[in-house]
Amino acid sequence: MINSEQVGRRIAILRREKQLSQEQLAEQLHVSAQAVSKWETGRSLPETSTLPLLSAVLGHSIDSLLLPQELAVLSAVYTDGNEQQDVTHWVNQLVTGNTLTLSLGDRFFQGLLHSDRAKLLLVKYGTPSGIYLTFVLKGQLVQIDVHSQDYPLGQSKLTFVHAAYGNELSGRDVLQKMNHYAYFEWTQFTVDQELFPSTMGHEGSEYLLLVYLNADGIHAVSCAEGERIHYTPDRARLFAAESGRRHCIIEKVNRLGFGRGMDCSWAGALYTSLSAMGIETSYETVMGVSGACWRAAFAPVWDYSAADALAAYDFTTPVIQAYGLKAGWANRLTSEERKQEKLTVMESLHHQRLPVALNLRVAPEWGVITGYLDNGNTLLCRSYFDEETFTELKDDPEFQAAMKSSKGYLYVDHWPYKLLYLERHGDIPPALDSLYASLRIKLDAMQANGGRGYHAGYKALASWQEGLLDEDWYTAADAGTFKRRYSVNHFCMMALADARRSAAVYLKASLGLVQNPSVYALMCEMAANYEQMDILLSSYYSSMPLPAVLEAHASPKQLWNRESRRRQAELLDTVAGLDQRGDELAAAILEQAQLQ
Repeated sequence: MINSEQVGRRIAILRREKQLSQEQLAEQLHVSAQAVSKWETGRSLPETSTLPLLSAVLGHSIDSLLLPQELAVLSAVYTDGNEQQDVTHWVNQLVTGNTLTLSLGDRFFQGLLHSDRAKLLLVKYGTPSGIYLTFVLKGQLVQIDVHSQDYPLGQSKLTFVHAAYGNELSGRDVLQKMNHYAYFEWTQFTVDQELFPSTMGHEGSEYLLLVYLNADGIHAVSCAEGERIHYTPDRARLFAAESGRRHCIIEKVNRLGFGRGMDCSWAGALYTSLSAMGIETSYETVMGVSGACWRAAFAPVWDYSAADALAAYDFTTPVIQAYGLKAGWANRLTSEERKQEKLTVMESLHHQRLPVALNLRVAPEWGVITGYLDNGNTLLCRSYFDEETFTELKDDPEFQAAMKSSKGYLYVDHWPYKLLYLERHGDIPPALDSLYASLRIKLDAMQANGGRGYHAGYKALASWQEGLLDEDWYTAADAGTFKRRYSVNHFCMMALADARRSAAVYLKASLGLVQNPSVYALMCEMAANYEQMDILLSSYYSSMPLPAVLEAHASPKQLWNRESRRRQAELLDTVAGLDQRGDELAAAILEQAQLQ
C-alpha cells in the first residue's frame, strides 16, 4: 500500500539532494509549487502522468518513489578524481530488499571514464538512522544495507579517508603520509618525488588520489606528478592545478551596462551570477525579494555612491535567503590575502559560479568575474563600464585578437575591494513567503537611519529635496562643481526610477501568488500605486538632459535652472507620499496574511 507521507519524505530528500527548490522542481514538472508542497507534506500524491518525468528529474525509479525502501542511494558518482559520471539512477535500481550489492568491476562501468587513473565510486545513502557516505575502489565490492553506518554526513572539517599514489594498474597507500602532511596546514603542495617517491621499476604516469570528507559530503581529487594540489582558503575543499586549469572561462555571460533595464549594478551583477548557476529568475525579482526595489538613499555631500544598493541598507541577506543560497564575503583584502583569495575565485569559477565583485573596472560599481587566464594571474569580467571600451576599440585588430582569447570579456583592472561568493545551500522558501519578507523590509528600510554619511528612506528623500532647493549653493557654485552635482543628481534619479519600476513589476507579477481575496485587493492597489510612481519617475528622468549635454553646454545653469530643480523636489515629495501609502498597504497586507 502506498504511504503518502513516506512518498512525500522521499521526494523532499531527493529534491534537496538535486539542489532544487520546490519552485524549480515544479517548473521542470510543469506543475505548481503548491502541488510539490502537498506531495512533500503527504497531503497528496503526484498524478500518474507526472511520475515518469518526476522519476527522470530525481534520478529514481517510479517504484522507489511510490514504494520507498528504507535504504536509498541519494547519490552515486563514478570518478577518477578528475572526471566523473553520475550513476545514481542506475545504482538505485540495484537496491533490492533494502540491500545494495554491486561489484565495481561490473561491465556497466567499462568505458564511462577514459584515463589511466585509479577509479572509484562515491556513494551517499540514507537509512532510518541518518545519511552516510562511503566509497569503493574499482575491482572491489559495494555492500550496503539498512544497518550500514559508514561515514556520517556533516564532517566538521576536511578529513582524508583514502590516499594512494599510482595509477589504475597499481598504487600504494599514502594515507599516513597525507595525515602527516596535513599537520603542517599547507595551502598547496606539489606532487613530486620528494613527497611521494616512485617505486623501483615502475612505468607509466603516476597520480595522487585523495578521497576526503567535509561538511558537504565525500569527494575525490586526483593530481598528476609535477602538478599541484590547492586548499581553498577555508580549508574545506581541495582542487588540482593541472595543465587543463591554466585558464577557465564561463562563456555566454550577457553584457552589463546602464540603460539596459538593470540600472542597479548590484542587482544586475547578482542576477547575472544567479543565471550562470542555472537559477531561473529575473532582475525585477532580484530587486523585489531583496527589498532593493523600495530603496532610497542619498549622501548630503552629493556622491555617486548613494546610488549603490548597499550604501545605506543591507539587502543581501534577504536575497540570499529567498534563493536558498550560502554567501561568502571577502572585503578589503591585504596584498598577501589576495594571493590566497585568488584560489577561491578560481575554484568558484570551476563550479560555474561567478563571483560578484565591486570595482572591477573604471569606477566602483558591481560586476561579475567571468573567468581567468595564466593560472589566475589575469581575471576576466563583465562590468557596467564595458560598452565604452568595446565601442572605442571595435576596429582595433590587437583588441579583437585579445577578445578571441578571452571569449569576449575584458580584463579586470583593479582587485575588487568587495567579493561575494554564492552557492546553493538549502531549500528555497515559497515565493509568497519571500513577498511578505520583502514587504517587511520595505517598512524597515524606509524608516532606517542610514549611516556612514548616507541618509536612507524618507530622510534620504527629504535631504535630497533640501539640496535641490538650496539656491544660495547653486548661485555660488563654479561651473565644474555645478556640473558634477547635476551628474550625481542624474545618476541618483536613474537609480530611484529603476527601483520603483522594479517594484511595480515585482508586485504585479506577485498577484498570482495570493489566494486570500482581501490580501489580493490590497496587493492590486499597491501594484497600481507603484505603477503610478513608475510613470511619474520614468517620465521625469527621460526628460532630463544627459550629463554630457550639460558638460558641453556654454551655460549649464540655464539647462538645470531653479524651475527644473523645484519641479524635481516636488516630484520627490510626491514619491514620498506614494511610498507612505505603500507602507500603509504593506502593513495591511501583512496583517491580513497573519489572520489566514
